[in-house]
Amino acid sequence: MNAHKAFEPKVVLYLFFILFTLLLLTNHDSVHAKSIGYDENTEIVVRGTIKHCTARSYMQLQCFTLQSKTRVFRVIVAPQWFVRRIGLKLKDGTNVEVVGSKFFGRDGCLCLSARSLKFLSSGRNIMLRDGSCKPVWQNSCVRESSCIRIFYQSQ
Repeated sequence: MNAHKAFEPKVVLYLFFILFTLLLLTNHDSVHAKSIGYDENTEIVVRGTIKHCTARSYMQLQCFTLQSKTRVFRVIVAPQWFVRRIGLKLKDGTNVEVVGSKFFGRDGCLCLSARSLKFLSSGRNIMLRDGSCKPVWQNSCVRESSCIRIFYQSQ
């Protein structure tokens, strides 16, 4: 039996196409995890209390549960390395005002991609996105600079 007769070129090409398609579909979630968009058209302001603030991330980003008067939101803050770098302390029971873009997560949970966090007790305001809604942690100087604490001081 000849080896070239065992595998028809069309069959091999067809199997390669199916395998490639499956790889693309399975990698979709990991690509999406790094790029949560921000839609100004869905931007809202929510006041509430931080609940269930844990180190558990959502799509590789730090998050917490916010209990408002009427709803519960999962607030997506920033990558954990950035939260540590700016010295952001999120504690259960803290009253905050979140400006963010509302969307439904993959699990159906109501989420907010935070643009800013304001701590109501101290008045401290943390900007997480710039004027064009781009995450401040994506700026290359923010990653490399050791002076980031000057601009994001812990109180």
